[in-house]
Amino acid sequence: MWIWFVVAAIALILELLTGTFFLLLVAVAAAGAGVVTWLGGELAWQLLAFSVLGIAGFFILKSSGLMKRGSRHGASRNTDLNLDIGQMVQVTDWSPINTAEVHYRGAKWQVRLDPAVNGKPAPGGYRIVDIDGIVFIVTPVSERPLTSSSS
Repeated sequence: MWIWFVVAAIALILELLTGTFFLLLVAVAAAGAGVVTWLGGELAWQLLAFSVLGIAGFFILKSSGLMKRGSRHGASRNTDLNLDIGQMVQVTDWSPINTAEVHYRGAKWQVRLDPAVNGKPAPGGYRIVDIDGIVFIVTPVSERPLTSSSS
């Protein structure tokens, strides 16, 4: 009878260490199975209670929005995680492959033009929109920072 409560306690302790919500579901389901045992239910009813409570908890957790897989662009574009997103840099010279080196926060950084931007980049102000490893992905700030490729 007490095995379900022991499983619930262990899952709850592990939940406090990990911070996911999945072990909390296991703890609640195990505690529910323990209550069924305490009320005199057989093993089949205990397992049914454990399964039903676990699955119901999963769907409740999923519908609550706590299990979202992050923002549409992932962590590299999340301004809450990367404080550099949205900051301005000045590009003085672009390479033929649309990369450059800029001074930002007292150090040299590599930047790359956002692939969604068409045309040849010109020197000027750019905004950091993404981070790819140690390279900033930038887009132009002004309306006309790109020159036409036919010139």
